[in-house]
Amino acid sequence: MSYSESPIHRLPVELLQDVFLLIIKDVPDYPSIFSFGETTISGNFACPPLLFTRVCRLWRAIAHSTTGIWSHIKVGLPTGSFPLKPFLPSLLRSWLAWSGSQPLTIRTECNLPSDHGHLCPSNTQLLEILFAETTRWETVFCMCDVFERSENFNAPQLRTLQCSWPSDVTRFNAPNLCRIRFGSLSAVIRSRPTATRKNIRHLYIQSAPVAVIHSCLSFFPHAETLVIGYIAPNLDSGSHPTTYSRLESMTISLFYYYHLRDPFIELFRELRLPMLQKLNVVGNPDTPEVESLVTALAAAGSCNIQVVDFRPRFWPNARRNNVYVDVEPLLSVAREVAICGEVVARRALATT
Repeated sequence: MSYSESPIHRLPVELLQDVFLLIIKDVPDYPSIFSFGETTISGNFACPPLLFTRVCRLWRAIAHSTTGIWSHIKVGLPTGSFPLKPFLPSLLRSWLAWSGSQPLTIRTECNLPSDHGHLCPSNTQLLEILFAETTRWETVFCMCDVFERSENFNAPQLRTLQCSWPSDVTRFNAPNLCRIRFGSLSAVIRSRPTATRKNIRHLYIQSAPVAVIHSCLSFFPHAETLVIGYIAPNLDSGSHPTTYSRLESMTISLFYYYHLRDPFIELFRELRLPMLQKLNVVGNPDTPEVESLVTALAAAGSCNIQVVDFRPRFWPNARRNNVYVDVEPLLSVAREVAICGEVVARRALATT
């Protein structure tokens, strides 16, 4: 049999669209619209999905009509005094137009850092293009301070947000926002209550002192899950007994805390967690860590933890934009076993 056209062109359009979507799902950290050199910025036509538009007219037409491959985007924002070519904002508008009415997942990052590290004025144009689509935002990861440039955002579809500071949440009219992630927090939160913050059910804090972690729980009183990446050196601010009646699950990364004698005791002291039933500890636990955790749980007020899961550290293979990392537990210790003391803890570790 002989054919006049290439075999790839005989594929049904729907099948080729599925291939495009599978390729996009394998792109780490979402497809990047821009490519950065040492002193230059250009369109990222060497990688999908823009790469699909350079193969042939057929692929370009199919790519432009496949809205799903354009619904995830990483936008690099240059810093310092760096002018943008007019083509780049136009490319961003086209990318968003090709996504149709799809909910958007957006990741912004600062690139080409200068001595001061501030976003250059030309970024205002890029940010305005992104802000014009807030009604379609579903997941937003902001790796730099971009929300300070606008007052309020109407984001009815927004469900997951990463931002620099909890006060940024007050800028959103987002009734469906339920997951939020922060980077490094260093100051106790003292902002006034807002309607949006009451919807938050899942909270991730990359790094914060114990006092700030406690204030986050107060700021988001309806949080049901809490993930803590690192317990930073504590502030001088004291704490007082507080009850958080909604928190059901907590995940803590296990580090060698040289600045804290007993990090778990510091964290659980003065807390009342009547609904907390599950504790995940991510890392490679040794006997002192298990003993410290056992002591902290025994001293925690109104704590109803039934299971403690020790999970191996799995960060290198986890995508950076995941709000939560879920791996199989290395060791599970039931509450009735854990409170028996260090001998049982050593035996449990020996079985692993």
